[in-house]
Amino acid sequence: MRWPVAVGAVISLAVGSLIAGGTSAGRSGRALSTGCPARVDASAFADAGELERLNARIAGFGLRTTASPAHDRLLRWLEGRLKRIPGMSVRSDSYVIRRWQPTPKAATGPGRDLGEAGRLAVLNGGRASVRVATAGAVPYSRPTGAAGRTGRLKYLPRDRSITAANARGRIVIRDVPDTPIPNARSGPPRKTRAAEGSGRPYTANFGPDLLAAGRAGAAGVVFAWDVPAGQVRGYFDPHQGTHWAVPAVWAGVDEAVLLKRMAARGRTARITVLAEADDASTRNLIATLPGRGGERIVVNTNTDGNTWVQENGNAAVLALARYLAALPARCRPRTYEFVFSTAHLHMSKEGAERHARRLDSRYDSGSVAFVFAVEHLGTREILPVDRTDGPGRRLVFTGRGEPYGWFAGESRVLAQALKKAVDARGVPQTMVLPGLDPPDASRVPVHCSFGGLGTAYQRRLIPTLAGVSGPWSLWAPSFGRRAIDFHRMHAQTLTVGDTLLALDDLPRAALAGEYPAERARRAAGNPTCPAETYPEQAPMR
Repeated sequence: MRWPVAVGAVISLAVGSLIAGGTSAGRSGRALSTGCPARVDASAFADAGELERLNARIAGFGLRTTASPAHDRLLRWLEGRLKRIPGMSVRSDSYVIRRWQPTPKAATGPGRDLGEAGRLAVLNGGRASVRVATAGAVPYSRPTGAAGRTGRLKYLPRDRSITAANARGRIVIRDVPDTPIPNARSGPPRKTRAAEGSGRPYTANFGPDLLAAGRAGAAGVVFAWDVPAGQVRGYFDPHQGTHWAVPAVWAGVDEAVLLKRMAARGRTARITVLAEADDASTRNLIATLPGRGGERIVVNTNTDGNTWVQENGNAAVLALARYLAALPARCRPRTYEFVFSTAHLHMSKEGAERHARRLDSRYDSGSVAFVFAVEHLGTREILPVDRTDGPGRRLVFTGRGEPYGWFAGESRVLAQALKKAVDARGVPQTMVLPGLDPPDASRVPVHCSFGGLGTAYQRRLIPTLAGVSGPWSLWAPSFGRRAIDFHRMHAQTLTVGDTLLALDDLPRAALAGEYPAERARRAAGNPTCPAETYPEQAPMR
């Protein structure tokens, strides 16, 4: 099957007969005879208020960097909740990473604040200094200790490469990349002061600048936003899990203007990153709900995060697990495996990728039906508008939902069931796509990216569905609870449940679609997705 669509396009799939041989839309044709629901009964499911309370509890753990004490507390809370579900068994898959976390706040006890971890001061004759407010430390940048590192400020526009000749010993000021994305909306435009099709910073790649600065021997890097510091304070990206060789901080637009002026005057500054790195254990949390058969449907989300958005999939998957466990055993033809994976904020050793490798090695034995990865639910759209009280832009809610992407891979059955569930729940600003990247017919699969967690499984040629959004609030914690529309989150969670119920009694061969043929082509040596790996330590050559 090939669905050659451009990124941002909306595909429309007819719902009817799903495969050759007359297989129809699954449970909906059997509901009357079995007494099992054809779709989720909302009255028996967690409502928007309960999802909000679960989301608040998750966000209440604070900054949940991978393997941190806060992350571990969240895992223990999730584990306790799962163990209370009748019939559920829970296990852990633990492994060691090189973790990075801000140092504890001395004044307030054990809490860790990314916004407080980055500091910058412009020196005056090497003695007195003027502290410049930052929006925090860049994750995984090099810890400096309280003494920091000093160097002359140097502004390098994005059209100039960072080299030893222009950056050695300097504190480089670098604009945050402007990352426009295609406008995926359909229908008549709505009036807004925000720019239609405006980019989202989740698409920015900070790694090349950090790598180049480390290799060039820079004293530090300041990434300059064009929005106020308060709106991006504690921003958590990059999240490759690569420990960079250079300290780095964020600057808001007002501070960036000042710093660029100071750079033009040849001023010297001190950059400080108050963080620590050490070896620590983290774990995938895996909960199993038995069905009539041992073949598994896998539902995945990740546990580390820093905002109400990243990762509220935990709340949705908990609600789905409780609902499915409450159904009569006859209504679960397959076993459900709920995977709360770790290290999505440490992708050099990402837990979803670790789990996907294991599923890949076992898929041909018939142990897995499909995977559904869920993340970033209920998000409200935030876009930049020109400021009237200073330089640059500011971020505002548009009153709409953030565009949400649903993905279905090389199986028409999976795609049609998902499209039917999406249409039935009627959530606006929604796309159903075969992939986020442009199709490439020379490889298997033709689409490698699902924009998030689902990518790990899709690349491994496991039949995969996924849902993801990428709002400004994904990595910026300042928006808090306001970032989520919980009624929208509720409808999206019901969409996942509807899709699971529609598919769980269909034959494995029907669900698999073209994946087995693509797995055979891969085994025969056909090109597949390029390796998406990140080093845990930045290479210096």
